[in-house]
Amino acid sequence: MPKDVTAKTASEGVIFEFVIVGESQKVSAIDIASGIEVSIITPLNAERPYVQDIALCKLNRRLQKEVHPIKGDGIIT
Repeated sequence: MPKDVTAKTASEGVIFEFVIVGESQKVSAIDIASGIEVSIITPLNAERPYVQDIALCKLNRRLQKEVHPIKGDGIIT
């Protein structure tokens, strides 16, 4: 993955996938360049733009962790 990762917007190489699971939906955001994927679970009636923004924020946070990994004495599970 390139080390100059900047925050992504929905139109900059991000794929969103919506999967209905009962009364919920799984929303995945996938960065095309790196293949990194994150997902969230939301109520089925949550508005699509709102859940896309949440998934995109989670993806951007994950991409930043790839560039600047957290170091410390934490417990790895």
